[in-house]
Amino acid sequence: MRIIIVGGGEIGFALSKTLAGSHEVFVIDQAASVASRFESLDVQFVRGSGSDPDVLERAAIARADVLVACTGLDEVNIVACAVARQLGAPRAFCFVSREEFLELHEQKGLAMFGIERVIWPEAQLAADIERIIRVPGALDAETFADGAIQLVEYRLDASSAIAGHRIADLHLAHGALIVAVRRGEAFFIPRGDSELAHGDRIVVVGTPDGLRDVARRVTTAADGARQRVAIVGGGDVGLRLAERLDAADAADVTIIERSPERGEMIAAQLRRALVLNGDGTDLELLESEDIGRSDVLVSVIDNDERNLFASLLARQLGVRRIITRVSRAANLRLFERVGIDVAISARGAAVASVLHQIQGGTTRLLALVEQGAGRILELDVPEGYASRALRDLAPPHNSIVGAIVRPSEAIVPRGADRIEPGDRLIVFTTHDAADRVRNYFSHVSA
Repeated sequence: MRIIIVGGGEIGFALSKTLAGSHEVFVIDQAASVASRFESLDVQFVRGSGSDPDVLERAAIARADVLVACTGLDEVNIVACAVARQLGAPRAFCFVSREEFLELHEQKGLAMFGIERVIWPEAQLAADIERIIRVPGALDAETFADGAIQLVEYRLDASSAIAGHRIADLHLAHGALIVAVRRGEAFFIPRGDSELAHGDRIVVVGTPDGLRDVARRVTTAADGARQRVAIVGGGDVGLRLAERLDAADAADVTIIERSPERGEMIAAQLRRALVLNGDGTDLELLESEDIGRSDVLVSVIDNDERNLFASLLARQLGVRRIITRVSRAANLRLFERVGIDVAISARGAAVASVLHQIQGGTTRLLALVEQGAGRILELDVPEGYASRALRDLAPPHNSIVGAIVRPSEAIVPRGADRIEPGDRLIVFTTHDAADRVRNYFSHVSA
């Protein structure tokens, strides 16, 4: 595919880094200084404004499959999408920094510009955090195949019953499969003889029933029990997350907001949540409000240092699971190293949310795992494919077929299950093995 990215900032760079090599990527930005950042990537850099028709034509916009506009200026992004569509681009995605543009798009107010999707990173971050909260004990949670297949990531703590055992000896329920492990800085796809260890972060794929069995063995968090959720920061992300939880009556929510005026506005919008006026980094406040008894604390202040401080205080008070917003990508791994369960960025959440949508063809990148250390690929099996059992395949090292999706069902396969024409395969692999996996399955299915 030919993908044109307008804007060489953090979002543009993250998209380019993920898509380069598998697609023909053009990056457009006005700043000459930005070009050097992309020199290590297999992309073509075009200097100029993405809303300028001449610049778009230099990037061969008429032959593009999709344009993604992600500069720091909402109006520039909207115009770039509109001009691109006029010049022949069949699809356009627009990143925005203000909620009103998302609402306008949802009300069909941007239909005249031909924009397929408007992405507001803060809204995507709130949705991702809610999804993680809904799975007790989870560090990450995703759904595929319209919810028939789910992915959950857990940490094996000191009480874990499966640490110290080989995967083959666990006899997991049918419909559940451990597809990836992070151990320290290492990330790998395990085999049956791989032994799990305390402190491992494991990625499990399965049907809802299969994952319930795994959860009972991995975490002491009670599935179905009502959770207490504390949110530090009532900005765009905090408010939107609280609204989602409040509307679904999914948890007992407490939100801490420093601004009295903002706090009053939030209280007026929420039906059930408790709104506290104060500083989420104030230990006395956290203790007096018994925040330590929370099942989850979410710190979404727009400042990495204050988020980290609030999160570490919550950990000292005994909060079981901590989810923290990180604005600077370089801080993601640091936050995890000091004990934050889930470190997540709005930009990263937004980029991940569009990866699958902007790609076509028979092999697509569905999602990233562990900040890109792992890849989840979706591959179409052509109609002319000769049916064969999964055990008869010999895919590259560090890859595994996690699910087979059909019109009538989605299964987590075992060796005897057969791959049939028309199937969609969900394959888990490491970053460095992804190209080998694509090549292998393209030849196997030919």
